[in-house]
Amino acid sequence: MFDRQTLEKGLREIPPLPVAVTAVMEVLNRKDVDFGELQKKIAQDPALAARILKVANSPFYGLGGEVSSLKEACVILGIHAVRNIVITAGVIGQFPADGGNHLNLIGLWQHAIGTGVAAKVLAPSTGVDQETAFTAGLLHDIGKMVLDVHFADRYGKVIEYRDANSCLLRDAETAVLGIDHCEIGGMIAHRWKLPEALALAIKGHHTPCSYPSVTLVALVHVADILCRGLELGDGGDTLIPMLAPDAVATLKMDIKNIGTYLSQIEALFGSSKALLG
Repeated sequence: MFDRQTLEKGLREIPPLPVAVTAVMEVLNRKDVDFGELQKKIAQDPALAARILKVANSPFYGLGGEVSSLKEACVILGIHAVRNIVITAGVIGQFPADGGNHLNLIGLWQHAIGTGVAAKVLAPSTGVDQETAFTAGLLHDIGKMVLDVHFADRYGKVIEYRDANSCLLRDAETAVLGIDHCEIGGMIAHRWKLPEALALAIKGHHTPCSYPSVTLVALVHVADILCRGLELGDGGDTLIPMLAPDAVATLKMDIKNIGTYLSQIEALFGSSKALLG
């Protein structure tokens, strides 16, 4: 089991998001965003600027490769999309690109992208902003990544327990560590000063019944299950968690019609590769 002191010490040792990312986020989080200042902040980090242009010109946003400047990207994509790209760049950069210790991080990121895509496709029918939905889905499993990368020895025992007991990864985490990736993810989201709505979705995506009035939590839960069913990426489990009826009720979805979204999710997932590069 983790004792709280050991856990908190380990989390404090995890690097904060890059200065350039936090500076851009500070501008984006203001009530009135100054586009000129935003462009200057982004331009101070050439890698971040290049990433925004690359993603803006990818099939994921369907702009036909016509965005040639940061100004165009900010104006055409809008604040929510730029925030999404910046958060994505900052968080992905916190983890090794060549795989994890016990989890397949590339597969896990693909699962994260798939969940984000599913959340984005479902969002219009729920009233949730599509970019917020995508980002919440993308980040929902960062707790798994933190545990695998920064607490590798302990997480190895979690994997052993999962395999020996044929259980969900989350149940193995709770049994071995006394805490699961959802709570760890919520804690690191606060450390990285991510928006509270995202932190809540990360923390609650396996327990939507605890957040009956929070649509984004229910949305990410359903998106995660759909992504697993479609086998998009690798969420670290050999089993698929049960779909919570509470989440379906919160979203006011007719489960019989869920199949109508699947082809849209698969198509958008196919155009999302630039988000990882």
